[in-house]
Amino acid sequence: MTASLVAEFCQPMDAACASIARRFHGALDRHGRSAHCGLAGPMTALTGLPGQARVQPGENVLATSPPGVIGGAVIQAARKSACISRRKLARMLAVSSDAVRRWEDGTCPLFCVPYDGLLRLAAALDEAGAKTGCDVAELGLASQCDLLVTGMLHGTEDYAEVPPIDQDSAEGEAARDLLRWALVGVLPERYRPFATARPFLAAHDLITFTTVARQLGAGSHGSQLASYGRCLAALMAGRPRSQDVASLAGNGDHGSRRLDHMAQADQA
Repeated sequence: MTASLVAEFCQPMDAACASIARRFHGALDRHGRSAHCGLAGPMTALTGLPGQARVQPGENVLATSPPGVIGGAVIQAARKSACISRRKLARMLAVSSDAVRRWEDGTCPLFCVPYDGLLRLAAALDEAGAKTGCDVAELGLASQCDLLVTGMLHGTEDYAEVPPIDQDSAEGEAARDLLRWALVGVLPERYRPFATARPFLAAHDLITFTTVARQLGAGSHGSQLASYGRCLAALMAGRPRSQDVASLAGNGDHGSRRLDHMAQADQA
């Protein structure tokens, strides 16, 4: 694979994160979804996992999950639904088979792929006959979810732009589907024939993610983000679903109390 193609399809992490806002603001709007752009600021390089993740100041934990597992699962399921090999997809995109493998195993996360690369990847999967509905908006949302999980595990998430799991919308339900799949192994219906029902994160990272979500729900980043944290904690039990979200997260204190009740029930 040439240097130019490497640069196009797998940028260094810091450069990719700096371009997240540019590629998602407005671009996903044109494909029918709102522009949630992931982390607002630069991120330290996280692709060299395992590595050190900071949950609280002075407390280091070992992160073992690759940073792009959600996007990788989406690509792999779409490729399998099209009945093509990694080698075939690589040829369609003029990249190496190793590049496709690194996308699928999460070691080269989709948030390292520029928007033009995501467009080409989505178009190639569509041309190959993918049956999972893996368009550029789905790839972008998977990228967002990976950024959220990676940022929470490494203590770099500022929650400025996050997947809309607290919204009663098609995008919100799609984001919840992807995170439920990653966290507890509940397969979204559209992926069931083509993927295995299992969590993506290592056991230690699941514990860390749960701890950070509960801290967020308890107000570690302020009261405005507490309901978002409770939604994340509820996802660990495969909930909430779209019919719950308006009353759970969108109705002030009443919604917060219901989210607290759900989280407590999940923890019991």
